[in-house]
Amino acid sequence: MFYAIWKKWPFLFKFRFILGLILVIIIGLFLYLKVLPFGSISYSRDYTSSWQLGKGFINNFTPAERIDIKNGEGAVLLGDPVYFSLFTPRTFDKAKITIIYKDNLSIDTPLIEAGVLADNVVWRYNLRPIDNKALDYLMLRWNKITESGKLLLQKENKYTNISDFEKDLNVNNLNSCVGHLNECLVVYNYDFDYKYRIPNYQPAMPLVVDQPLRGAHQFYVYLNNETLNLEFNLVDLNLSPKAAPINIVVYSGSEIIASENLVDENLNPASGKTEEKKIVINKKNLPAGVYKVDVRVSDDIVIKKIISSLDHLAFINKVWPVSNDRNLKIYTDSNHLQVKALNPASLQTIVYAGDPFLLNETYKQFDFKTDSALNAKEIDLNKADVILENDGVFSFAQDSLFNPGLEKASSYFSVKTDAKYIIANYEKPIEQEGFKTATVELNLKGAYRENGKYSFMISVPGLKADDGIKDNLEIYKIKIELEGRTLWQKIWE
Repeated sequence: MFYAIWKKWPFLFKFRFILGLILVIIIGLFLYLKVLPFGSISYSRDYTSSWQLGKGFINNFTPAERIDIKNGEGAVLLGDPVYFSLFTPRTFDKAKITIIYKDNLSIDTPLIEAGVLADNVVWRYNLRPIDNKALDYLMLRWNKITESGKLLLQKENKYTNISDFEKDLNVNNLNSCVGHLNECLVVYNYDFDYKYRIPNYQPAMPLVVDQPLRGAHQFYVYLNNETLNLEFNLVDLNLSPKAAPINIVVYSGSEIIASENLVDENLNPASGKTEEKKIVINKKNLPAGVYKVDVRVSDDIVIKKIISSLDHLAFINKVWPVSNDRNLKIYTDSNHLQVKALNPASLQTIVYAGDPFLLNETYKQFDFKTDSALNAKEIDLNKADVILENDGVFSFAQDSLFNPGLEKASSYFSVKTDAKYIIANYEKPIEQEGFKTATVELNLKGAYRENGKYSFMISVPGLKADDGIKDNLEIYKIKIELEGRTLWQKIWE
């Protein structure tokens, strides 16, 4: 019937009809790809091919000096970390990233992780495991139980399932575990409500940290029937053209119990004229235990002084001391230390746990180790403006050093651990003919997105492009599957 009608139409009408139909199809495809009514889409990029569907959406790796793109042979990661962004037509709730790669890494680089940018102020990425050689090694030597993506490793076969283990874990009563939980348990990519307590705790004495610290920092405090009172004296350097808001958050576990914000109202943030600022947090009647304080600021902010009503205060993983005109002593519980000097005036010989180490290049990360058995290792600096990092905690007074965190199977972890148990959310990559395939799932709710792009990181701690070691990570394909609300869910909401 349509054919009979079609024959009666004049040529010009047919031509206009075809053009109109093409226009409707183009508009329909555009709206479909923009709105994505079913709430899901998938992108992929094959680095062994010169053409692929996802190339225009999955952007190139950066920085260029840490990556070597070999035509038809994949993308070779030479240094840590590398970044790539993904353009999406709308926001999504979660992403599943599948990576096909070859591992040419030494035993000193046991960890590969991937994550999404969660906070653009402090540039914090939420990382999830791709590969963990230490866990892979211990899976072959310890008793192994896997359930729904969870992994339990035991030196001795005490538990037959993870459910029973977690029941005992939640009441701090693991089989054959005497004393602190952190003496017999290692975790990786696993969170639970750990009730850390300091035995024979004495009432706290007020503490003042008067060493200026630059940029974002996190620290633990401990209290028992005391008031939490924290006073922050801060300085906005006004060196950056971007605004420098201040956000300080106090956590009990994963729960936010206090938060203070200070908007940067300076209309000329790159003036170089410093501004003094102050924030006070006061909370009473808090349960005994550990609280984490997150000072979320950019590098344009200096924490000039912290006045605390509590004397147990330990910085987590990192400190960046600046502007000190005296020799500085810092204490850490870790046997590893990473140090980076940010200007030539900061080059020096530092003393870590009694051993001297030379810091003779700027912007190069130096890795130092010690065999010291001391709980508090002393770091002696005679110049500031250096970044100190490790897997432990730091303090500016030996008596305030404490670490409520459990040991993690991170890049510093040794398979010769004295721990009896390891609990992790981890699945070993699938390996076939030398190629490995791993998948991570990332929560995109609240993830930072700018100009329609999510930012992702691939991290290989310890991988350096300039260390003379021929180790690398060859990436052949990345596939990203996105899921979010459907059009009907959005309309209903």
